[in-house]
Amino acid sequence: MVTALADINAYILNGGQSRRFNMDKSLVQLNGQTLTEIIYQKLGSIFNNIYIVGKENQFPDFTFIKDIRPVQCQLNGIVTALEHSHNDWIFVIACDLPVVETSSINDLYDNINSNTQVVLPNVNDNLQPLCAFYHKSVLKIFNAAIGIGDYSLMKLLDQIEVVKVIIPSEDEEQFLNINYPEDLKKAEDLINLENTKWTLFKT
Repeated sequence: MVTALADINAYILNGGQSRRFNMDKSLVQLNGQTLTEIIYQKLGSIFNNIYIVGKENQFPDFTFIKDIRPVQCQLNGIVTALEHSHNDWIFVIACDLPVVETSSINDLYDNINSNTQVVLPNVNDNLQPLCAFYHKSVLKIFNAAIGIGDYSLMKLLDQIEVVKVIIPSEDEEQFLNINYPEDLKKAEDLINLENTKWTLFKT
C-alpha cells in the first residue's frame, strides 16, 4: 500500500554555488522570495513534512538535512533524502523549479504503483528526474554508482523501473529551470499568471 501523499516526505535539493548566477541558486530572489521559499510554500499545501537537502544550511527556519557525502551532485542529494526518510517513497524537487504546480505533483503521485521505483515528468521527451517520486529500493543501485564515481542520474534511470508521466504541451512551461538570470523574468510572468488563474477560480 502506497503512503498517503501528505505523509510522504518532500525534499528540496539545494545544489549550492551556481557559476551562471555567481551565487547559491537557492538564494536567488523572485518576487521578493528566494526560489527555495517559493517551492517550500507550494509543497506545504500538499506535504506534511518538508526538508532542505544541501551542503550547508542557508535557511535556519526550515528543517535541514546535510548531504551525507561531500560530493556535490544531484544523485548525492537524492540518496541523502532516501537515507533520511522512514517511508518507502519520497518526493524530491530541485530549488530551481519554482513554477511547478501542485496539481502536477498530484498527477505524478497518482501514477505510483507496486512495480514502480521512480515516477517523473516527461516534458516534450525530456525527463525531469529532479521533480520526481523515488522508492527506497533504488538506494542499492544509487549508492553503488556513487561508490565508483559514476554520478550520472540519467544513466541510472535505464537500470530501474521508471514511470514517465507525459506532461501536456500546455503545461510544459511550469517545468522551466532557472539556469540563467534571464529565466527569472519568464518564471515571474508564469507565477503571476498562475496566481491570476487561481484568483479567478476562487471568484
